[in-house]
Amino acid sequence: MHHPIPLDVQYSFNDNLIYETDLSGIITYANQNFCKVTGFKREELMGKNHSIFKHPDVPDDLYNNLWSTKKSLKQWFSVLKNMRRDGMYFWSDIHCTIKYDDNNKEVGFLIVHKPTSSLNIEEETERYAQYNIK
Repeated sequence: MHHPIPLDVQYSFNDNLIYETDLSGIITYANQNFCKVTGFKREELMGKNHSIFKHPDVPDDLYNNLWSTKKSLKQWFSVLKNMRRDGMYFWSDIHCTIKYDDNNKEVGFLIVHKPTSSLNIEEETERYAQYNIK
């Protein structure tokens, strides 16, 4: 798996980024905007775990709690610092919702990333710091 070196360079974006995973967090779909912003080709993403975007600044406990919570909720919202393939980072508001098949069986998750505000970034950075104090 590709492990970039984190760079202290923020990448900005304006369009919604959409990807889908199965119930285990394996990526099954990514729209073109998502590929562009993350720096990965679609074929590089398919079959990979969503944690490929986890930025090392995001505390492991927070990240693991966030993604394990998604399995018990029908939808959730969060702000998250993500890492691109080249090591640059991007912040986003995330909306995650359950995907169902034609028989109303849970089959995965639909995740939408939207640009976030500087206030949200500031608050989330403080939250990350609190996790690191523990």
